[in-house]
Amino acid sequence: MDPTTRLRLSLGFVSTAISMLFGTDRGRKSLLRPGAIEILYTSYFSRICMSDIAGMLEITPSSATDLVNYLEREGYVYRKQDPKNRRKIQVIPSEKGELWILQTEEKMYGFLQSRLSNLSTEEQDLFANLCARFSGVHDGISFITSIAAFRKERDTISVPLIRWRDGHLLRLEEAVDSRWKTVCDVKDQKMELEMISDRIPETTEGIQDEITVQEYDLMQRGLLDHGHLPVDDLVEMTKAEGKALEIGSGPGYYGLEWLKKTDGTHLTCLEISPAMIRLGKKNASDYGLSGRVLHREGNALLMPFPDESFDLVFSNGSLHEWEDAQMVFSGIHRVLKPGGTALVTDLRRDISEEIQNFMKKSCPSPGIKAGFETSIRAAYTQKELEEILAPVPFGKKQIIIHPYGLVVIAEK
Repeated sequence: MDPTTRLRLSLGFVSTAISMLFGTDRGRKSLLRPGAIEILYTSYFSRICMSDIAGMLEITPSSATDLVNYLEREGYVYRKQDPKNRRKIQVIPSEKGELWILQTEEKMYGFLQSRLSNLSTEEQDLFANLCARFSGVHDGISFITSIAAFRKERDTISVPLIRWRDGHLLRLEEAVDSRWKTVCDVKDQKMELEMISDRIPETTEGIQDEITVQEYDLMQRGLLDHGHLPVDDLVEMTKAEGKALEIGSGPGYYGLEWLKKTDGTHLTCLEISPAMIRLGKKNASDYGLSGRVLHREGNALLMPFPDESFDLVFSNGSLHEWEDAQMVFSGIHRVLKPGGTALVTDLRRDISEEIQNFMKKSCPSPGIKAGFETSIRAAYTQKELEEILAPVPFGKKQIIIHPYGLVVIAEK
């Protein structure tokens, strides 16, 4: 039996089982309808307003109101004014609604654990990774973007299976088997089409003009406001009163947020663009942290610092601009103290189309959008980074792949 059919049968079982767990298989006796469940779950994980629901479910406003009325009447949600905009009405899960979700999740996790018990520990991990690759869903944000993308394309994704012979419909197995025989013939062509494009290097001079610097600052502030510049990993790696180096600091928000969450620490920002340095100094002043930040103009290829100067070296989003990444990583190793850690995060070239489109929405201007696209083309893949890091004598090194890019963690 071909992989598509096996997957269809397996997923058909999973879909039916989950429908039973949610209670949506009982017709009119069902406690909650699918639309009502989606509203309840969404309101549990994020604040939604009445005006959001119709668009979210792709139904009419009156149908959305009917669903919320039903949920409220049954005691699963309640409505209240948005404290930031009193014209908007938020839908909030009640204690009964939260209890329903938690009880359903208990059954859901029980179902998953009982099925995973058929696999070894290594197989469970492999299965989880394969499912993430298969679905394109790795976290909450990629789940939302994948669902939104699928809503748009669900009616256009199909493979012709309806066929007639002698006035009778062919059974599913016959239609699929005849199609599957042709797969091997086109396998090599498909693999060619799916190959990752070659890397195209981007600028090695950073962003120099003042207008683009301001636009980039606006984008970074937007990412910060939406929680997309997390520094918790940096904080965990920080030593008491440690000294850190940030490469390609740009407007500086990443490092400034790190300083804000740590005590007695000091940061040196290495940036190739004078315009970015001026902006970074202003932002440091606005944060009230100028006394703990030193800005240096320079190229990461030739870091102007003595050996073993820093406890921590980090960079977010500049790796793809490094003229010689292996030389920069060697420089990072040189300036780190023994026991020091490097954390480098950046885009990856094989990022999914859905995530690319999601990230483009945060670009405030056509120029920044164009720059984002060239940055993707200049980014590395996991395999390329492994080859770059191989000769650099870090004691430990790890490359983590996630939906938005790559993370390098290395220790001296």
